[in-house]
Amino acid sequence: MIKTYYEMLNDIRKSAGVIAVEDVEIDENQSLIEEYWVIEDFVKIQIREDVETLRKSYYIIEPQVSQDELNLLSLIFDDVRRKYVQRFDESEEDKFNLLIETVKGVLKDYSLEVEDELSIRMLYYFFRDFFGFGAIDPILHDPNIEDISCDGYNIPVFVFHMKYGSIPTNLIFSKDELDNFVLILGQKANKQVSYANPIVDATLSDGSRLQLTYGSEVSTRGSTFTIRKFRSDPFTPIDLINLGTISPRILAYFWLLIEHKRSFMVIGETASGKTTTLNALLMFIPPDNKILSIEDTREIQLYHENWVPEITRVGVEGIEIDMYDLLRMALRQRPDYIVVGEVRGREAQTLFQAMATGHAAYATFHAGDVNQLIYRLEEEPLNVPRVLIQFLDAVIVQTMWIQRNFKKRRAKEVVEIVGLDPVGKEMIINPIYRWDPSNDRFIESGGSKVIEKISEASGITISEIIEEIDRRERFLELLREKGIRDYREVSKLIRMYYANFEIAFEQLGVRV
Repeated sequence: MIKTYYEMLNDIRKSAGVIAVEDVEIDENQSLIEEYWVIEDFVKIQIREDVETLRKSYYIIEPQVSQDELNLLSLIFDDVRRKYVQRFDESEEDKFNLLIETVKGVLKDYSLEVEDELSIRMLYYFFRDFFGFGAIDPILHDPNIEDISCDGYNIPVFVFHMKYGSIPTNLIFSKDELDNFVLILGQKANKQVSYANPIVDATLSDGSRLQLTYGSEVSTRGSTFTIRKFRSDPFTPIDLINLGTISPRILAYFWLLIEHKRSFMVIGETASGKTTTLNALLMFIPPDNKILSIEDTREIQLYHENWVPEITRVGVEGIEIDMYDLLRMALRQRPDYIVVGEVRGREAQTLFQAMATGHAAYATFHAGDVNQLIYRLEEEPLNVPRVLIQFLDAVIVQTMWIQRNFKKRRAKEVVEIVGLDPVGKEMIINPIYRWDPSNDRFIESGGSKVIEKISEASGITISEIIEEIDRRERFLELLREKGIRDYREVSKLIRMYYANFEIAFEQLGVRV
């Protein structure tokens, strides 16, 4: 919606025949690595590199305004906001035209006339701050950015770029600017931020995940904010293949596990891509099955009609609804699949009890390997007994791989939980896939015990199951070869595969 406003503003700019963004000179000690538009003709991004240190930086290039023009903007901003809010009625007035009309009215009140070029530049900043997210709005429009992090006063805002990793930007907030901006972000997320309530987790209107701290008592360097961006064009299984995160074979294996309602977890350290991988895998859930997801803040994105997304609620009149409460309630709704965004507390016991009673359950978890996973599940505050952990069928271990200063995410290994040793009471695990970093490829390291369980439960022979995995692997490879990666098209073809795999292959121009 916000970008639509920018597009409408660009139409006015073109009709006026003016330029919004001028070329910016680059310092002698910097070189330009890459440049691209994020808002056509209004905002471009430059990736620059320091000639001596080779450190990369992220530069936001917006319409330039002089100090006098900036003073003018500051002079009329509050008046525009006050008059705009007084007159604004979403059901009757068009936001775009009303804002332009309000700006013109305030300029007339001050007996000011501005040239078309300055008028367009001023309108950009009004649109950015009124309808967008202020100074960080250009970053939120950049599809290459995953996270935005501000660590305190007078410190460069950092971004995590899909290509260049974590790099500083040319955006810096002073104390007053940052304190005020954090309050505004809280308001946009419908959350109250104050000295009495200095830590807030929330979700922005575009779906991005937001974490705020206010003042210097909680964070000694000053107010902070961290935004994990929501992708309007989410990653699909085909994207994971293209990025090298996971192989078509492993995806086909998990597709089969999901169809047969086998439970698994995606584990790894922070920023290893756990939620991204889980989201992509959930596209394999059969189309009409009932899904119930439980999270603190919305990150799970599903494209199934029969889906109930639930989130926790902080205390209201002394009543708090946590993940444990939601999970207990979920079991009464008879879901076919249960998804927990991230397991952290007492809900773990209920989740594993659900697995033990035949529910298919999927979740993410912070752990570096399977041994850490088992240890942390058994310890406080989760306290999951080992006899329940054995009902988890498989685990994907994600990692962040750094190669030549570029960061890439990989499924380091896939491990099956076979069961509990009746004598030593040790957990029996079966590694079946592993990633070889020296060649950046995935290796099948052993036969699957879960496939044997599926064979016993379904009456389908193991050879038939292997044949089906081969077919699904080929299907995913075809999608990649034909450049089909949009989530709508991928979801449609997966639904078609469930209905009739032969017709699904014919859609891709192949007979089986």
